Amino acid sequence: MFTTAPLFGRFHSPAHQPRPPLRGQPLHHLESLCAQRIDPALGAPNANERERLYPPKLTFLAFLDQVLNAGASCRRAVDQIKAYYQSQPDPPTLDSHTSAYCQARSRWKTEELEAIRRHLAQRLALHGDTLLAGLPVRRPLKVVDGTCVNLPDTPAHRDLCPQSEDQAPGCGFPLLRLVGIFCLKTGALLAESSAPHTTSENALFQELWPTFKAGDILLGDRNFSSYGTLASLKVQEVDGLFRLHGSRQADLRRGQRLGPWDRLITWKKPTHKPANFTQPQWEALPATLTVRGLRVRVRAQHSRCKTLTLVTPLTDPQLWPAKLLGALYARRWKIELWWEDIKTTLQMEMLSCQSPAMVHKELQRHFIAYNLIRLIMAAAALTGQVPLDRISFKGALDAAVEYSRAIDKIPVRYRNRRRRLYLEMLATIASDLVPERPDRREPRCQKRRPKAYPFMTKPRNKMKDAPKPWRRKKRSDS
Repeated sequence: MFTTAPLFGRFHSPAHQPRPPLRGQPLHHLESLCAQRIDPALGAPNANERERLYPPKLTFLAFLDQVLNAGASCRRAVDQIKAYYQSQPDPPTLDSHTSAYCQARSRWKTEELEAIRRHLAQRLALHGDTLLAGLPVRRPLKVVDGTCVNLPDTPAHRDLCPQSEDQAPGCGFPLLRLVGIFCLKTGALLAESSAPHTTSENALFQELWPTFKAGDILLGDRNFSSYGTLASLKVQEVDGLFRLHGSRQADLRRGQRLGPWDRLITWKKPTHKPANFTQPQWEALPATLTVRGLRVRVRAQHSRCKTLTLVTPLTDPQLWPAKLLGALYARRWKIELWWEDIKTTLQMEMLSCQSPAMVHKELQRHFIAYNLIRLIMAAAALTGQVPLDRISFKGALDAAVEYSRAIDKIPVRYRNRRRRLYLEMLATIASDLVPERPDRREPRCQKRRPKAYPFMTKPRNKMKDAPKPWRRKKRSDS
């Protein structure tokens, strides 16, 4: 029996029962981490787009959760979305098949995902000088390096990206080459370029030159220290700090002396044009280039190389002493660890999307997830007054995922409780510090032994199992 009397106001007619708000609970457990870091306009649906069961924001968060939880399937993402709708009044009927979710993921454009990645990197750049106060350089510091990732073995990927020539046809995976520009102060990924592994890193690096701004300082290994690179960057008023290329003679007895093992050297323009330059680009470069060559010593007991020969257009020894340049280049190794965080911790080394278009979107999702975790690490470093380099990326990732689930259980109206739990998450991340290991060796090797299975030397449909030993013995006895 229902009544509308004031005394029994709680038991009113169902026709007049107030409808509970749609957003009484968060949209997704990762929304609390992205709310203050990603511009809401970047994930807003199109005004002319019809209302969908998989809206852009919900699809974005579910895809991001797949990246943060390595190995998560599309079925798991669909189950999360179904659980969200079941918590709302009058839940719609949602199919358990993953086709609709995959179509919703594909509606995101690569340019939109790149805009989100750049937005996160810009948020990190605001605190660069505070996070890296040990180096007295107020100019933007950037570092470049390349890597490769594996694609699923599908016909579309094989046509676009061939496998390694060292493997038999049909026995490997398509390889995609990446070149990335990172911020040396914060570790954020600023720009990237990709192509089949047959494309050189210098050609991909040249595609990223328009992203540089006047006043930048770029660091790289000896692969990028060519005449064309240094001369082209100088035209853009960008300074570089590279290790001397192995094909050049490291003779520091010639040129104007600036200090011990520190000289001004004049390079002549090579007669042979590199393959990644067009003829007009090569002809526009100057005939000579004055650079500074110096030899620095890295003070590490077990380092792979103790003495480095560097080349740079920073020719003022008073403003840029050799000790400062050596400290800058010693930090270049951080990019190897940042690529490891993306490829190993976020498991981007083997991608899962089946089409080339979705592969680029999957790459951007990994880069967004990486920049998001780096931004949380920066907030923890500033809050806890700890060095950013000492914070564990894996520890920050685990804490962010678990605390976001706890924050998700608190209704949105309890903002103070959600804020206290968020601050506790930052304190937990700041307390999980990696111990200082200045002389720790990090060889590129594997400790865990693989299983004793033979490698695939033929395509799967042509390969048969070798007869077992007991079968061979039985045949010989008969």
